Amino acid sequence: MSKTPAALLVAAMIWLTGSPAQALSPTSDPLDDALALLRTDPAAAVVALERLSAAGDAEATASLATALEITGGDPERSERLWAQALADGSQNARLNIGMRRLLNDIDTDDAEAFAMLRDLEEPFQAFAAYPMGRAYLLGNGVKQDLERGSHLLATAVENEPGNIDAQFLLGRAYRNGWGVKTDADAAFTHLKIAADADDARAQWNLGMMLLSGEGVTANPALAYDYVRKSAEQGHEDGMISLAVMLALGQGVKPTPAEARFWYEQAARQGSAHALRGLGMMLLVGEGGPSDPVTGTAYVELAAEAGDANAATLLKHYAAPLSQLSRPSIDAAKANWAKAIGWAP
Repeated sequence: MSKTPAALLVAAMIWLTGSPAQALSPTSDPLDDALALLRTDPAAAVVALERLSAAGDAEATASLATALEITGGDPERSERLWAQALADGSQNARLNIGMRRLLNDIDTDDAEAFAMLRDLEEPFQAFAAYPMGRAYLLGNGVKQDLERGSHLLATAVENEPGNIDAQFLLGRAYRNGWGVKTDADAAFTHLKIAADADDARAQWNLGMMLLSGEGVTANPALAYDYVRKSAEQGHEDGMISLAVMLALGQGVKPTPAEARFWYEQAARQGSAHALRGLGMMLLVGEGGPSDPVTGTAYVELAAEAGDANAATLLKHYAAPLSQLSRPSIDAAKANWAKAIGWAP
């Protein structure tokens, strides 16, 4: 699973709360005043933060780095300011840098980034609940601990309901019993928040719950709507499920031709399951003209990629398929592999 959906969380959090230091400070001070200006006069805020940073305020330096990012300033200077603030002991910088590194797609950053967040001073730990919860849940940079991860994600959602990735992950945790007792109602609640915010992963999960009646009243038509939204965003599971629903007429009138289209879209992303589905539709002529040679080629490729159902189908249809031209099947396999870079 990519770690990038929440990559912009840091800047958004700082924009809304000023900084952990500001949010937790019981009294106003020059730094608080400068951060408050970000909402009304960003240019003036930058000037004020420049002055405080020059006077040696490490937290002001960290906030200046964020302010420059928000106002479209010099990215290289922002990075230098983050590094300077971290070296000067800024907890804000430790929080932001740790979050950025833990949420990027560079796995080698994870352990060091997690340690940065783990060692934050206690008041700042609340702001790290989401990235640390995600890390524990997925085992990124730390030994996987589903219970601790789900607990931290629940804290993150409570503190920041608009964190869509946290809502999605917590929904998955309740649906699958990841460190918490399985709770279909809670799963549905959190997944729906994420799905209605256009998270394709949540849309697919919610669609499956609605289709099967998992913890909710079954609603195939609404399930179809969510699954289609997921597919149209390029989510592989969404595309496969949409193909199945279109083929079987689940929540929608059967439309085999469109089912074939969606199987192909998912297959082009590398799904062996989808390639097997596409191959079988070609074999039997469902949703379009029959093409046994190409269909057999696709099912064979799916089997070679580890799809157990494809291997079973090949055994079941072994006799009639043996009558087809082997050179033609192999040529069709080569053409597909060349066209999309397929490698089992």
